[in-house]
Amino acid sequence: MLLIRPALAQDVLLLRTMIHEFAEFEHDRTMATDESLLREGFGANPMFRLLLAESDGEPAGYALFFDCYASFQGPGIYLEDIYVRPQFRGTRIGRALCAQVAAIARRENSFGIIFTVMDWNRPAIEFYQRLGATFLNDWKVVCLRGNTLEGLAKEATS
Repeated sequence: MLLIRPALAQDVLLLRTMIHEFAEFEHDRTMATDESLLREGFGANPMFRLLLAESDGEPAGYALFFDCYASFQGPGIYLEDIYVRPQFRGTRIGRALCAQVAAIARRENSFGIIFTVMDWNRPAIEFYQRLGATFLNDWKVVCLRGNTLEGLAKEATS
């Protein structure tokens, strides 16, 4: 039986474990720690929301998302992660997680859900195509980080 539920503070160790699994899958690394996840997700001012999927009582995946705002469209949801553990892939858990996030978006009168997908991750791209997602190929994801972020920030303080 599939259960999708909001994560609780006591789920932080499990969440960190799955985030590390996801980072490894994406050939990346994560800075997430139990402490940072507890503070940033379950503290006084949570920065994200999280749904956990359990299949027959076993942790199967998660969806991590947060509120965003589009000046042309209003409030929305940014889906940062949708992760299903390898042994549970192909069992519609990813679709069920997306459906729950979509239900939240509708309940909160959001214009939609925004997310990104790695261009090499063909199974994820095909999954989103099956959902009917619109690919915004004329948009480019842009990120200021590391030394670039530091350098630009110094311009504001000098």
